[in-house]
Amino acid sequence: MSYLLMISDDLMINEKLRQLKKQSSMTTQELSIKSRIPLPTIHKLLSGETTNPKYNTLTAFLDALDHELTIQSIYEEESPALSIMERDIIARYQGLSNEGKRFISDTLDQFSAYEQNEITFPNPEALRELPLYLLPASAGVGSYLDSDQYDFKSFPSEAVPDKAKYAIRVTGDSMEPAYYQDDIVFVEPVNQLNRGDVGIIIINGDAYIKQFRDNAFISFNPLYDSIIPNEYDTLRIVGRVLGRYAL
Repeated sequence: MSYLLMISDDLMINEKLRQLKKQSSMTTQELSIKSRIPLPTIHKLLSGETTNPKYNTLTAFLDALDHELTIQSIYEEESPALSIMERDIIARYQGLSNEGKRFISDTLDQFSAYEQNEITFPNPEALRELPLYLLPASAGVGSYLDSDQYDFKSFPSEAVPDKAKYAIRVTGDSMEPAYYQDDIVFVEPVNQLNRGDVGIIIINGDAYIKQFRDNAFISFNPLYDSIIPNEYDTLRIVGRVLGRYAL
């Protein structure tokens, strides 16, 4: 299946995006995960709140619907005449893979921000992107990991362990001095822990970061009691903490 996007005055871009999503039969969450576009951004695109999306956002949106999807024209009538160099760049860009096109689009965004003194230009090859969840002290992380309540965040590649698949922001002081408020921890999804492992657990719907030792879940801060599950508790282990990223 292949879609052809034509943007014209009689049909706004947001309506066309809604039509293409409907044709794909994908849910908004599935589209967000596949395109790697944050869910709030997807909602803004579909609702019409965002009427002039960035090119790389639009490309990622369309690529997620169909790898053969192309953008035929974007406000074609208003486009200025292209120079020979610009036509050559476009021709070479069209020959790239989808991954190559995303890389070029991201690099252009970074250069634009750099020239406007908005950011310090980073090396895109030195970054790794992971889903980042929030770990509240009194809410179940399972409801976050099993739903769409996360965003993607880029980290220095050298800081992210190879087996880490997602990251979680820590709240509270129960694991000080090893983990502090607003630290980010990198997590490997597992359903069991070895003695001494620090893990992410859910007990009766509440989420914790604790160390597993002697059939108990230990807080490093001595002001907090250990958690010892009983037969009536519902326990779920969702990950092993592999490292820490301090902001």
